[in-house]
Amino acid sequence: MLPEITLLSLKLRSYSLCAAVAALVCAATVWAPLRRCGYTRRAALLSLLAMAAAFLIGARLWNVAIYPEAYGPQRPWYSPRMVGLSLYGGIAGAAAALLVSTRLAGAKPLAVLDAFVLPFALAFCIARVGCFLNGCCGGIKTNLPWGVVFPSDAGLMPRALFSFPAPAVHPTQLYELVLALAGLPICRRRARDKRPGGLFFCYAAWFSALRLLILPLRSLPYPGWVSYGLYPALYLCCIFLALWGARRRRA
Repeated sequence: MLPEITLLSLKLRSYSLCAAVAALVCAATVWAPLRRCGYTRRAALLSLLAMAAAFLIGARLWNVAIYPEAYGPQRPWYSPRMVGLSLYGGIAGAAAALLVSTRLAGAKPLAVLDAFVLPFALAFCIARVGCFLNGCCGGIKTNLPWGVVFPSDAGLMPRALFSFPAPAVHPTQLYELVLALAGLPICRRRARDKRPGGLFFCYAAWFSALRLLILPLRSLPYPGWVSYGLYPALYLCCIFLALWGARRRRA
């Protein structure tokens, strides 16, 4: 679509730009809620920086674990490039850093997790715009009228290498973006009692469910045991734990 954007004579990768904007939007929208949860300015800043670093580290390490074939001398696993990142590895890393920061700040973990729901959803949607512009994380072939023809094969190699025209594929990036936004008002209505954790558990279940729903439509480079075994099990486990947490919270 538009893998590069020119700003003030500078050529920037669309995905990297959107990822940076997503991080800034997340930090800006969660700043005031963190302060209300008891964080000092210094604690909030350090927490956000630690979460950003932990997200990138966790996202890369998870990707290395499930897809080691993608790395080698020409593409070392420790490369700082914004490729080869797995979302749930990043979420796990950021969540670990966040829970440590809540303990240091003396804040209530569930209240802090609630505060991150909207910022996370906005950041995810902006990052998905970057994926769409970059042509990565796309879907399988489709004949539906809204199928999209990307100029590259999932952002990995130029189509010019092929002699046949590029097929239309599911714009799974946009599917996930729309569903992620749609879940916000639904989960807010479900968490009416205002007790800490309600919004987080509801959205965690919703988000994992949408990932599970879209999974069969995605074109993934991973081995079959990852695409058809590990990820469905991971999403189902997250849904179960979120629903269990919501039930325990009401008890």
